[in-house]
Amino acid sequence: MDETILRNLDTQSRRLREIEEELGRLMDDDAIRPVATPRERVARAGSYAGLTQVNDALRGARGWTDVDAAAALTAVQQDAFDAWRDRERLPWAIDDLVVVGLAGAVGFAATWFDADLDRALRRRLAGLKDTELIRSWERDGRRLAIDHTGPGFGGPDHRVRSSGHDLGRPIAALRQIRDGVFTGVAWDDGIRHDVERPGFRTVGSLTEALGLWAKHLAADFVTPMSLPLPGWTLLYEIPHRGLRKFAHEVYRGTELGAGLNIRSGAVSPSLALLATETIIRTHVHARAAVRTGNSGLTASEEALRDELLLSAHAVTAVASMGKAVARSLVMPTGKMALRHVNVPVLLRLGMLAVDARGRARARTDAAAPDWNTVLTELDRIDADIAAGLNLLP
Repeated sequence: MDETILRNLDTQSRRLREIEEELGRLMDDDAIRPVATPRERVARAGSYAGLTQVNDALRGARGWTDVDAAAALTAVQQDAFDAWRDRERLPWAIDDLVVVGLAGAVGFAATWFDADLDRALRRRLAGLKDTELIRSWERDGRRLAIDHTGPGFGGPDHRVRSSGHDLGRPIAALRQIRDGVFTGVAWDDGIRHDVERPGFRTVGSLTEALGLWAKHLAADFVTPMSLPLPGWTLLYEIPHRGLRKFAHEVYRGTELGAGLNIRSGAVSPSLALLATETIIRTHVHARAAVRTGNSGLTASEEALRDELLLSAHAVTAVASMGKAVARSLVMPTGKMALRHVNVPVLLRLGMLAVDARGRARARTDAAAPDWNTVLTELDRIDADIAAGLNLLP
């Protein structure tokens, strides 16, 4: 509220107190207490939720043309108001809608051409196999127990038949490398057989074994078959022939390298996720830099950024699920439609949804009383002052 107005109100309040005190002495009534100043009354209201709109309300109701309601807050209340304003949800602007539409279109296109993108990435990675670095890693990783391809464990899909190439089972893989003993599971007419094949190279330290495993997996990742998804090899150990067959066929694919693996199921789909993140984040931080000269975001701007990301990723997620369902219904190899599900985007979408829900709950918990309370209090002060003025001679 404008300081001049407050000073005028304070002066009139002091005059009113003097009148009340005089009346109290005349009436011998100690119950009459001085009226607090307008600043004190506004401070006691303790309400911030409508402070950004109260100026317009005061101008419209009272005709005041230069009003700063925040000036009526104490320093502590001003800090609380600033914190509340930083948490408050920001409305979307037109440029936000445009950017979300652009990011969603990019995600939709990446989903529509996901097989082509993965094929291009597969060719790029295949070129790395002949580099000296990858060749040296292949040499370092030779004669490891995890690479056993004997009877029952060979073929192009051998990596899905044991734990050695599974990023989700590092303990089992490192144990094989250190002991020099291959371990796997074989099935004969539905009967499980635990297989052990000794005689491979042994490794003394855990650190060395971890380094060799990382080099071996990196060299295998650039091949067309890549690596199975984390935990995928566990499907081969389940006593259900349908699931074991499913694990093999989906990993193998309709052609060499066209199945579901880390490259096609995680790395290639992540391109759509990265593109969406880049577009939205560039837009939000650039706008903040233009407005304030600093690309840093307030809490409310971070919440807006996550809302935009949530909406853009939702387009990609819906497109990928829709494509997977459609292909599972119309294609002869319906189970291969699973590779079109964009798992990285779905995981990111879930994280953003949880964060958005948490912010909404925090805003609800931090909601302040309505500023109509403040306006009512000011009206009462005006009435008290007017009544006191009427008593003046």
